[in-house]
Amino acid sequence: MTKNKSRKGTVAVLIVLILVLLAADYYLITRFRDREIAKINTRIELECGQPLTQDMLMNAKPAIEDLVSTNLDVSVIDTKVPQTVMYNFYFWREKIPCEIKISDTIPPSAEAVPQKLYSFDNFPEAEEVVTNVYDLSPCTISYKDFPDMGLGGHFDVRVSVKDSSGNETIVPVPFDVTYDGIAPQIYGAKDLSVFIGDTISYRDGVTVADNLDPKPELTIDTSQVNLKREGTYPVTYTATDFAGNSSSVTVNITLTVKPDGYVDPEVVYEKAREILEQITTPGMSDLEVALQITYWCRYQIHYGNRSVSTSWTAAAYQGLTSRSGRCYTYAMSARALFDAAGIENKIVKREKYGRSGHYWNYIKIDGQWYHCDSTPRHTYGSYVFGYTTKELQAFSVNGYNGYYFTVSKYPESAKDSIQDRIDYRNHKILY
Repeated sequence: MTKNKSRKGTVAVLIVLILVLLAADYYLITRFRDREIAKINTRIELECGQPLTQDMLMNAKPAIEDLVSTNLDVSVIDTKVPQTVMYNFYFWREKIPCEIKISDTIPPSAEAVPQKLYSFDNFPEAEEVVTNVYDLSPCTISYKDFPDMGLGGHFDVRVSVKDSSGNETIVPVPFDVTYDGIAPQIYGAKDLSVFIGDTISYRDGVTVADNLDPKPELTIDTSQVNLKREGTYPVTYTATDFAGNSSSVTVNITLTVKPDGYVDPEVVYEKAREILEQITTPGMSDLEVALQITYWCRYQIHYGNRSVSTSWTAAAYQGLTSRSGRCYTYAMSARALFDAAGIENKIVKREKYGRSGHYWNYIKIDGQWYHCDSTPRHTYGSYVFGYTTKELQAFSVNGYNGYYFTVSKYPESAKDSIQDRIDYRNHKILY
């Protein structure tokens, strides 16, 4: 009995010992497992575009590499695309679910392209007003608002740059807008007198200028002109700039039958240029040239009873070639010479008041208008040159003036006299 009891006690002790050893072993194995599994990153979060390497799947090397493995090859994952990747790790025979979350949370970057526009311009496309747009995914670009730019000014226009993940960047784009409400101006359009059958150059001498548009459009409406019939017809010039502003000027074209003995203006001007070469020298001022013209007409054209009056060119040609005629011949000869010299001038016609008609020249020198009359007067051996209207109205020969005209019909005369600068005896300007 004693031996049996002793054996039973020994077996019991051995069993307890085995259980203790098994428990200790289980404890040690469990702690080892937990430590190894803790080295696995079961959830990884990445921003789009960040690199992903195999060693990022664990935070430490396993103690026994053969016990830990995975079914994921990170080289096949495109980290530029938002996505969730599910995979497994294996510890011995145990499967551990894992995931990688790749997200796009960074908005795109972009820079503004400052804009300079006119108030009438169309908005450029949104893609044209930003540059250096960068994001890993495709972006949509659009305006957030459209301010009213009709009156011009400075605006910061908001432009949205949004990626496919919904991240948005607002880019303020400077818009400097110029308002154009000023119509172009038309210069040089004037009434014309033309003979039936002659070519009409409507654009000759006509120019258009605008404050912004370097080439405003000029249209000429001649629809009411009958080129085959005498009469006076309106012609309308219209200038339009690129903003749509426009202005118009209407002049009259007078068509008449070409008179007998008509002389083409260019023939007259050619003769006038020949005379100018003889009586002027380079470097002369307009005042000096005008004095030589008036002097030449006064003393080179002889007063006679025969005078052509069918047209100004015929009268001028008579005076410049035959060198004879009456007041109309003198005035038109001087006109041709003034024109050829580039001196702006007009013809003044006396209002009769019971007396015969008379003609003289009105010239513009240094921005001022002066009267010139080269027609000889009875018992008066000189000529009228550079008179103001006041001086002309006070002029008298034997108590007779003869310069009756409506002052308001002509440009305003110079106020200051230049008579003390004129040497009539030697036909020179003194200073």
